[in-house]
Amino acid sequence: MVELSALPASDTIIAGVGARTASGLTALQVTMSARAGKFAPRESHMVDREGEPIATARLLSIADNVFGLERFAALAAPPLVQAAHPWVAAQQKRAEGAGLRVFLALPPASRPGVDPMLRAQLLPLLASRTRLPLDTARSAVVSGCRGGGIAAFEMAMGALASGEEAVLAGGVDSYFDPDVLEWLDGERRLHGPSTENGFVPGEGAAFVLLVARRRAGPFERLGQVLSAAVEMEPNPYGSDRPRLGVGLTRAVRRAVAAVGARSRRIPWVMTDVANERHRVDEWMCAMGRNHRAFSEDVVHDQPLLKTGDVGAASAALLAAMAVTRWQARCAQADVALVAASSDTPERGAAVLSVDPGVG
Repeated sequence: MVELSALPASDTIIAGVGARTASGLTALQVTMSARAGKFAPRESHMVDREGEPIATARLLSIADNVFGLERFAALAAPPLVQAAHPWVAAQQKRAEGAGLRVFLALPPASRPGVDPMLRAQLLPLLASRTRLPLDTARSAVVSGCRGGGIAAFEMAMGALASGEEAVLAGGVDSYFDPDVLEWLDGERRLHGPSTENGFVPGEGAAFVLLVARRRAGPFERLGQVLSAAVEMEPNPYGSDRPRLGVGLTRAVRRAVAAVGARSRRIPWVMTDVANERHRVDEWMCAMGRNHRAFSEDVVHDQPLLKTGDVGAASAALLAAMAVTRWQARCAQADVALVAASSDTPERGAAVLSVDPGVG
């Protein structure tokens, strides 16, 4: 464990989390199910090229004939309310207040099966469904898949630095769509007897409430975000050139450098690596080139192996899991690096820790 006295204090406080996947309807359920190794993918009515049912990690509470915008709204609304609750409680003690800005990661529009209405209509629909006073006009959507989740954190931290009291950063995604599954099957990326290094397609959403330290008085300080960095990979998935982890290497280096020399040896890593060989290789390249940043006994957690791949929700989900484990006193360490890599060029890394000001 890193000594709390060695941790720098960040201006970005984590004050609330929410999560929803096939393995749980709250951040606590999702986190503890993954920690316990509980994972039960279900066969679907959709079949692969060999005529076998495709197994997915999808929510039982959402009907199998619901796709696109409606499915994403059903996934995102509950964890959005969970994460925003501390802010709502604080606002109730005031006569009036500004709306809450949201920075939301979504799958890239170039991915087959992505509903074109998501980018324009999801946030207004979530504001209507949740009845939260979201400032949709000043919110932002990042269509960058897994790495886009780190970009959402980066944008949220920028908003706090510009004077916002509190913002939400998160992501939502679902691979449960006929066109998406057909594409993954055609690319031989679905885990199965003939694709050992494929992944289990999942779905989920996660949000983190971030508050400026100078205005964090009414909130419980669950943790802090020390840094967030996004870089572009010159040879992403589908490139004919070798993938050497250049973008992820740079993102990790920049995220860790912002933490400070005294606490740069990171003891706990949480990545979105979910069995695909090219993603494993890319992470190993990035970790090897930044080996001085990690402790000799660094723990590499891969929670998506127990939730299914949740795409654009990955970064926020990993952050929510780290915070939940700190709250439950079962974390691997007081500092965690979260890393995420998209099929598109975005690569991201963020460093989170407990708040040294909390005894």
